[in-house]
Amino acid sequence: MVVTSLVEQEKQLMEELSRRVHRTFAAAAAAGVPTDAFADVQAIADAMSAALPTHHVYDQVVGPFYDTAGLTRWWNVSRQAVSKKVATNAVIGCQLEEGQWVYPVWQFTSSGTVDPALVQVWRVLRAGADPWTCALWLRAPQDAFGGKTAVGWLTEGGRVDPVLAAARADVQRWAA
Repeated sequence: MVVTSLVEQEKQLMEELSRRVHRTFAAAAAAGVPTDAFADVQAIADAMSAALPTHHVYDQVVGPFYDTAGLTRWWNVSRQAVSKKVATNAVIGCQLEEGQWVYPVWQFTSSGTVDPALVQVWRVLRAGADPWTCALWLRAPQDAFGGKTAVGWLTEGGRVDPVLAAARADVQRWAA
């Protein structure tokens, strides 16, 4: 089924969440899990909604994004832990003019980890350019990858070596 609007996507998401929540509660009841395990409904809702991307002006090219609050809730870590990952280039983060940090959704696996191949390429790119230039590079279609973006190439199972080579070549060109 092709989803043609956000309203339809929301409906599909709510239906899927309803099924999954129902299965979870049914399994908990069958296992005799006490009701207080689900007592903090607000915290559960916060954790579930933290995985939803937020909207920013750069969404068309680089996004969508998670913001720091969403990422800290999803990962269940502090803002400082996220900042440390940004500082060590272990997560792709870009700072907006207002100072807010955003994290492109495409870097994350379904379990919330950052794709290791993307981190490798990100670190090469960051040696020669600012985060927005690097993020744009990762999302720009390139002939070297059959017209795909580096992100598309890597997340579809392409080898990391040609992407690293292209990244190194562009970093050298930027330095010249």
